[in-house]
Amino acid sequence: MSPKPQLDLFAPRAAAKPAAPQKDSAASKPSKDPGPEIGDLFDTNFNADDIAEWELLFRDVPQYNYHFKRAQIASAFDRPLHKKLIASHAFERLREISFLGAIDYLFHPNGKPANIRHSRYDHTIGVALLSQRYCRLMGLSDADCDLLGAAALLHDIGHGPFSHTLEPEFARRFNRNHHQLTNQIITGEVQLDLSVNHLLVKHNVDPDEVIALLSKKSNHPHASLFSGPVNIDTLEGISRTKTYVHPNHVHCHPRLLLEAAVKLDADSLKRLDKFWQLKEDIYRNFIFGPMCFATDHLCREFVVKNAPDFAADDFLLTEKAFLNSHPAFKKFLHSLKNRIELDGVADAVDHQISASASTFDLNEAKVPRREFHINTDVEVRCFADLSKRYYEEKHSFLRRVGSLTDPAQQAAAASLFD
Repeated sequence: MSPKPQLDLFAPRAAAKPAAPQKDSAASKPSKDPGPEIGDLFDTNFNADDIAEWELLFRDVPQYNYHFKRAQIASAFDRPLHKKLIASHAFERLREISFLGAIDYLFHPNGKPANIRHSRYDHTIGVALLSQRYCRLMGLSDADCDLLGAAALLHDIGHGPFSHTLEPEFARRFNRNHHQLTNQIITGEVQLDLSVNHLLVKHNVDPDEVIALLSKKSNHPHASLFSGPVNIDTLEGISRTKTYVHPNHVHCHPRLLLEAAVKLDADSLKRLDKFWQLKEDIYRNFIFGPMCFATDHLCREFVVKNAPDFAADDFLLTEKAFLNSHPAFKKFLHSLKNRIELDGVADAVDHQISASASTFDLNEAKVPRREFHINTDVEVRCFADLSKRYYEEKHSFLRRVGSLTDPAQQAAAASLFD
């Protein structure tokens, strides 16, 4: 009996229609109010010429499904270790950990309220699929496949409720962050799930080597898959985040980007250059943009002002359990969400800041800033060499939280990104 063919979750769905007819048919129907326009979130740089360039670089791109069903996952992963890690309690918990934290509760991907929010679970499945694809392209051994796949599946296993939104406060108050919890889950030092460590050891995967890969301290020949500037976490994560900021189909396909990073011919480098520019746009205009910054800041300030209500073990909860344990925070988050749906992003955040002026600290706060560069003069011969072509500089600047929607404040913030 022949083995069951493995499902490629990156492949286009059989019933999928070409993007252009979908857009035409949608345009011919009377549409419901899609909610706040994406322009309310930030002034996107994805203009018509930019989209045309994506379509040129990513011709015949298959649809990338950002949400994976259990049956698809079961068929896509053939290594016993990977199947069991996905079935573990710690991994299942990621279904209820949002990908972008509070942003996922307040803003809809593609500006469409019907779209379900992204989770750390789906993102991690996507990263693991990229690892699996890389191993096949490179013809790696079963042992390497197990190791790299395990690292991909476990890279976000320690994220707490609302991901990066609340983590800074957990780190400051309780010395808990997702890197620390990830290591503790892998080594079996936390009661959240002891099976992960047992599975790694049983399948001859060194937990310390997994940690070394994730902490960018490994000497493994393929460590750049996780540590390089163009790594599988970034390829999947930035492509996923792009869905928040552009209403059209995603033309930035993670699998094709990975294959470009392996092939490294002239066309491949053009694709990767475009991706690197996309990453800069995402960080500059969205992740570190005024609205996302204000939303995260307001949520953190809520925790600061209600500190006695929060405990270190809250970091181990799912978001559903966290919200049930903290109804006041749930009410605050829903209040902000309702105002956004009624008034739009900018007015709602500005209203919340004004209404909370007597409660929240509106002084200047330090905001990260990244500058992305491409060195076209260096020769790139292998995946690891991508760190020579692509690099970034990290800085920070002070931004005042209050009056984010004031024209003068907007102009000042915009000047920082020029």
